[in-house]
Amino acid sequence: MDDMKIEGPWKDSDFRIIIGRTKIDYDWTKEEINRKKHGYSLESAVHFLEQVLLFNTSVPLATSDPVEIDGEIRYQHMAMDSDGKVLFFVTTMRPDETVRLISFRRASSEEEIIYHSSVKHGHVLVPKK
Repeated sequence: MDDMKIEGPWKDSDFRIIIGRTKIDYDWTKEEINRKKHGYSLESAVHFLEQVLLFNTSVPLATSDPVEIDGEIRYQHMAMDSDGKVLFFVTTMRPDETVRLISFRRASSEEEIIYHSSVKHGHVLVPKK
């Protein structure tokens, strides 16, 4: 079963979660870069995403429409941590049901406004290019 590819009505680049199949990973070489640049560990992002995406918490997740950057389809997400901080992260999908983390940081004040408006009114986030 683990080697079996799941066919669906989606493209390989579509953001999706398949309970029991989806994995979350990141590029280990970018761990230190993200920590120095943004003050957040990509490893901590994995744990945060697992909580938000896979364990059905009550934390609203706001996700952008896809945007192509450097030839790759990416999604921008925001969710609130347990301290009330809005966190911003960028992901891409791999065809093997893996969510690949690209960046993880605290949302800017403008992004926080967008997040709260999106959660309140159900708007789709406008991706940055």
